[in-house]
Amino acid sequence: MARISLFGVTIRPGKLGTKLTRENYAIIDNKCTTHEKVDDYYNMFWGEKRREAFLKIYEDESATTYTYAWCEEHKRKVLFNFDLNMKFFESLAHDEFSKEIDRFLKKNNAFKEITNLNLAIGKSGYYILILDEYCQIYIGTAKNIKRRVMSHWSKKKQFDRLIFGSVERSKLSIDSFRALDTTRILATFTDGVYTDEDDYINAFSSKFLANRTSGGIPEFGGLSILANAKHRNLEDFN
Repeated sequence: MARISLFGVTIRPGKLGTKLTRENYAIIDNKCTTHEKVDDYYNMFWGEKRREAFLKIYEDESATTYTYAWCEEHKRKVLFNFDLNMKFFESLAHDEFSKEIDRFLKKNNAFKEITNLNLAIGKSGYYILILDEYCQIYIGTAKNIKRRVMSHWSKKKQFDRLIFGSVERSKLSIDSFRALDTTRILATFTDGVYTDEDDYINAFSSKFLANRTSGGIPEFGGLSILANAKHRNLEDFN
């Protein structure tokens, strides 16, 4: 696929293309990326019998490769969750979404629209990715905003991390969206990062937020993630 120019930078579409689709969302990968110490973790919290049952989803005792059956079942769940999220996005009001962004900018006028990411090379601060088609925003912070934003577009969300929480409550990860799904970028350049991220996140209605966790917290990094996870109720769209 030909390269495209977006926000002043050149984007290589790669195998995943330039926009999120159902076809490029759930690409099976049998590598395990959700944990590093299966024995220690599951012996500690589940015991040996639960551990043995858990390990049946793997091809190997080291729990590095999923079985074909697990991958197929996980893909079914992932696509079911994808469809629920798409129905949820369709229910959102674009005018309400735009007004919420406008209200945020009135209170936080240090944020400016970025039309050329090259102006953010090596600059730290906070950024907001706006996905107008889906009425979603993602708020992040980085020491190099240009590099961080472009990493969202180039990343492939790990297959076994597409579901975050339950199937009926998991949000789509921002890293599953593609470059052309981002229609606007807002940013404020500051020396400090992380401190104000959660305040900016909480300034928006949860229905418009693509963030899966509270500010400054990785999706996978310990049991504290569970207490800071951000989900949405998708049961009404089943």
